[in-house]
Amino acid sequence: MKLDVSDALAHPGQEYLFSGLQAIADQEISGDTVRIDDCAVEGGFLSDEEGNISVKGKLRTVAHAPCANCLEDAQAEVENEFDEVFRRNGDMEDDEIFAYQGHEVFLDKLVMSYAVMALPIRFLCREDCPGFEYRDPEAAPSEPGIQYPFAGLQQLLEKNEEV
Repeated sequence: MKLDVSDALAHPGQEYLFSGLQAIADQEISGDTVRIDDCAVEGGFLSDEEGNISVKGKLRTVAHAPCANCLEDAQAEVENEFDEVFRRNGDMEDDEIFAYQGHEVFLDKLVMSYAVMALPIRFLCREDCPGFEYRDPEAAPSEPGIQYPFAGLQQLLEKNEEV
């Protein structure tokens, strides 16, 4: 998502509103792939006398990852507010600042950063997820299509205990 800041540069101090969608690539976080739906972004921006652009707003999206307890699909609603300054002619490669050149401010880095910061520490498929309930692979119900990823490890543990 990009903002045309031409009018804001011509009229410092006047706020301009914006809204739109920003796509975010899948993120690898703590060994899990987190998929984030397109973010709805809305807010306002204005310039100062030096040409720096202040951007304030809010983002909303839904993130998807494996449940921390049972590895089933889980999702979490993500909301975060942001208030950042884009430095005119700053170093576009510097990860410590937001910068822009010309008359366009790109919000992709800002939206990705604020969406990732708002992710839950643990994704749960439901609030009371008990995790893997069946420790004995023989006792697990035989429902077609359901896999128990740690059943093989349980068998190895039992063999080790017999020795």
